[in-house]
Amino acid sequence: MEASVILPILKKKLAFLSGGKDRRSGLILTIPLCLEQTNMDELSVTLDYLLSIPSEKCKARGFTVIVDGRKSQWNVVKTVVLMLQMTCLGLAL
Repeated sequence: MEASVILPILKKKLAFLSGGKDRRSGLILTIPLCLEQTNMDELSVTLDYLLSIPSEKCKARGFTVIVDGRKSQWNVVKTVVLMLQMTCLGLAL
């Protein structure tokens, strides 16, 4: 999947790889949720794209996912966490 295909979705900044790493050198994926941002299909497409970017070596170290739900409702946060479990089943999070 190319970024140019999903560029309008990426511009919404539903999730991003900050470039930071955790203690075990795993990449940090941040999902900043807010009230008007509840389109789970677009978030899923964004996650699929972002998780396809790192090399296999980086993916093997796993990811640390930060779901910032301070500006969102609990049911949205819970849905995102469940979606992450389904999306990243083959990856070490």
